[in-house]
Amino acid sequence: MQKRTKIVLAVLLSTIAILFLLWRNLNQTTAISHDLFALKSPKQINKITISPNNPKLPYLTLEKVDGKWVVRDGSATYPADTNSVNQLLFWAMPKLQVKCPVPDASKENVIKDITLNGTKVIFSNGDLEQHTIFVGFATPTQDATYMYYPGIERPCEITVPGFIGYLTPYFNTNIQVWRSVFLVDVNSQEITSLKVTYPTAPEQSFQITQKQNQIQLLNAKQAPIPANRSLIAGYLELSNALAREAGEPAAINRRSNQMKSVIAQTPVAIFEYEFTTQPKKTITIYPMSVTEGETYTMETRDGTPKTVETTLFWAKTNEEPTLWTIQEIMLRNRLKTLTNFLQP
Repeated sequence: MQKRTKIVLAVLLSTIAILFLLWRNLNQTTAISHDLFALKSPKQINKITISPNNPKLPYLTLEKVDGKWVVRDGSATYPADTNSVNQLLFWAMPKLQVKCPVPDASKENVIKDITLNGTKVIFSNGDLEQHTIFVGFATPTQDATYMYYPGIERPCEITVPGFIGYLTPYFNTNIQVWRSVFLVDVNSQEITSLKVTYPTAPEQSFQITQKQNQIQLLNAKQAPIPANRSLIAGYLELSNALAREAGEPAAINRRSNQMKSVIAQTPVAIFEYEFTTQPKKTITIYPMSVTEGETYTMETRDGTPKTVETTLFWAKTNEEPTLWTIQEIMLRNRLKTLTNFLQP
């Protein structure tokens, strides 16, 4: 009986040992930790390079300069959209999780596609590379993204817990997508002068100057005007940030004749900024055709609008010829007139 018990125990121990070895070998074959692709120290990152494997496509670099993110490609440098950068750095990257390695059946095709059409993303601290991944396309179910980590045996399907979708758009190489939406984005204390001109009502134009905490209101003839100080200070605070609509420039920018016709119009207003730390900036606001914002009923075919949606304007800076779309809600409180500051 004792002998039989010893035999059973020996077989049991052998089985356990074999199962352990199989488990260990399986894990070694797919030695990919669930958080291998995740960025562990996003706060240390001050440079992100996004470079397509396809040399015909543009590359770009996001870099933190003097505490602010800028985006660069081979020909231009712009302020970057801090929200988009933070979303990539602090939401998406730290949460990347391996759903599963790519199976043998699709391994070759996935590797080929990432090699030809994928994007190499390098996260750096200065010139010191911290984390690198290759981003591919969406999985067939579009709830994960194919990615490759240098040194592993095969690509993986990557997800973000709680997010249903693929992550390829977060690694876009179009510089326009990464640009800041703010035409002006400064501390109000940096504004030394703001001149607002109304071409159709020049008597309502004004200028606010700020020097050593002394704020002054001037009329169109540059004469000082007694005014409510808190209203003037509040206007400067409101005017330190002016946002356009997000996304790429409107299609009108590809039609030179239409652009010229917009610029030939009398502007609604002209904002001229002077700063302590930046070059002067002029933002010219042009009217946009009302019919572009009208919604008609199916029953009415006489051209009578049922509702008028958000009024839009064109905005152009002195820095480039691009016409940007800007909503009325962004301009409403910034279109103050001289009379508004004379209220008690």
